[in-house]
Formats: sequence, structure tokens, C-alpha cells
Amino acid sequence: MLRLLGHASFKLRVDDKVIYIDPYGGDASEYSEKADLILSTHEHGDHSDPDKIALARKDSTVIITSTKNSAKIEGSIALDPDQKHDFEGIIIHGVPGYNVRRFRDSGDPFHPREIQTAFVIEAKGKRIYFAGDTDFIDEMKDLKDIDYALLPIDGKYTMDPKEALDAVGAFMPKKVVPMHWREQSPEDFKKNVEKTHSGVKVLIPKPSVDMEL
Repeated sequence: MLRLLGHASFKLRVDDKVIYIDPYGGDASEYSEKADLILSTHEHGDHSDPDKIALARKDSTVIITSTKNSAKIEGSIALDPDQKHDFEGIIIHGVPGYNVRRFRDSGDPFHPREIQTAFVIEAKGKRIYFAGDTDFIDEMKDLKDIDYALLPIDGKYTMDPKEALDAVGAFMPKKVVPMHWREQSPEDFKKNVEKTHSGVKVLIPKPSVDMEL
């Protein structure tokens, strides 16, 4: 089960395990069920909200995040790209995610390579790619056998729908779940992906509604 909480925040259930990804979106009630695992790609407040983490966390909760963010979350596990962690048979692979086209006024990227770890979650024979805040980057071409790709499409801080369309073509996941769309149209994105990439299905998530995987 996958549930959009809002923005780029999701709740994933694998058997009896509850996993929150980039906790921020949704109201407090969405985090009332305590987490077995929390994944956070990076330190920005809309992907790692301390209040939402505190709501979801219990004594035994495992938190996996980027090295930079790990320094801010007591008891968390740092995971860099190209590393992996086995959480009770659920394998969390760290993969890159960063900006190459979107910059602050200073010239620095909104999301430099060193602040973020995106994830491939391997569970029950499925591979779920959670891209975080990223542009279309060369490393996406190395992704293999992705069943579900959760991709941002907002165009301001992340790749836009056209770049996300190209990203889909680079690694051809079975299904795509758009997120972090701000003012973009996920419906238009769905039409373009399914028209361009035969066999790829786009699932538009609705906040607070469970999707069966």
C-alpha cells in the first residue's frame, strides 16, 4: 500500500511494517500510526519536518537519511548513494539525486549532490524508486528493473514534466507516480508519458487515499 500524504510525502506499508518517506505533507493525523522506518532524502523542511518525524517516531523506529541530515536527527542512520541498508528484509539502496539546471541567485544548486540521498526500496519482489528533489541526471540511466518510480515534476526546484518524461525514457519503469507537482498538471504528465513510452503506466496519487501496489 502506498499513500500520498501531500507534496512529496508518502506512507508505505510492507506487510505489517509502516514506512514514512520524506515526512512533511498532510496533517498530524496522517502520522498517528507509528513508524517502523522513516526515510528522508535531505534536510529541507518540506522533506524532513521535525514535528512530523516526532509524531511518527517510536523508540524502535529506524530513521535513514542523507549524511548531512543525519547529523541533525539523533539516532538516525546515514546512507550515502551507492550504499544500502537491510531493514528486516527490506533493502534500502541509496542513489544520487541533485540539481544540474536549477540554481539559487548565488549560483549554487538548490539541491547539491552532497546534501541528498534518493532511495530504491526493494521489498517483496518489487523495486520502488523515490527520486527526492532532483533534475534528470545521468545516473538515472543506471536504474534497473524499477516497478514504481516516484518522480517530482514541479519545474522550479526539480525537473519539470518534460525532463521527467525524458527520465522515464532513460530507465523505463513499469509504473510512474508523479509527486511534488506544485502548479504542474499531473494529468497532462500522465497523458504524455503513456503516449510517448508504450507500456509505462502513470498512477496519479490522491492525498490520503491508499493505492495498492
